[in-house]
Amino acid sequence: MKQNLKDGTAAQGYDVVSFFNGSPKKGNAAYTSTYNNAKYLFASLEDKEKFEKAPESYTPEYGGFCAIAMSEDKQLDPNPKSWEVRDGKLYFFTRMFFGIIDAKRQWVKKPKELRDLADTAWAKMNA
Repeated sequence: MKQNLKDGTAAQGYDVVSFFNGSPKKGNAAYTSTYNNAKYLFASLEDKEKFEKAPESYTPEYGGFCAIAMSEDKQLDPNPKSWEVRDGKLYFFTRMFFGIIDAKRQWVKKPKELRDLADTAWAKMNA
């Protein structure tokens, strides 16, 4: 499976569990877990333990690439400050035009249609 990793680390070093709590935090190297050949960092031991019980519940969709870009058959690095948890899944988005326009604005207008396109592109990419 393709993944958006920086030096082997997923989610640009953010604690993926913290997104589900509504308050994203940078992870700490003291709380690390490995899943699908990627290193995940967590802000607390509690978040690390939650992740290890059900990692597939917390890993970002599309390998951590921007969901909008994936709906266009592209892989772009997201800005982890632009995100959404929808239907129990974590999606990241990029910010375009020097960080002024948030791609998430497109996503929320028609999430089902864009998710279907992104799912199709993701399946092809990982076939």
